[in-house]
Amino acid sequence: MKTNWMFAWIIGAVLVAGTIVSVTTASGQKTASKPSAKLTLTAIDTDHDGTVSKAEFMTYIEAQFDKVDTDHDGTLDAKEFEQLRKNLAAATTR
Repeated sequence: MKTNWMFAWIIGAVLVAGTIVSVTTASGQKTASKPSAKLTLTAIDTDHDGTVSKAEFMTYIEAQFDKVDTDHDGTLDAKEFEQLRKNLAAATTR
C-alpha cells in the first residue's frame, strides 16, 4: 500500500509540474513565460477561496491523469510515460 501512495504522489507531482509549465491562455496559445504560482492556484482552486483543498487537488490530478492516459484504460504504460516525459522536457525548455 505504501508503494501505491508513493507512486500516486510521484505521478501527481509530475502531472502538476507538467501542468504548471504548460498552462494555456484563454485563446489556447502557450504563455511565453512560466506561469506564476497564483495562476496555477487559480486553475486548481475550483471554489475560488484562495486555497486548494485535498479534494480539489485530487480532482485536478485525476483530470491530468486522464489526459496522459491516451488509450483510456485506467493505467499508464511505458509509451504514455515516455510521451509525458517528452512533453515535460519540451515544456521546460521554453
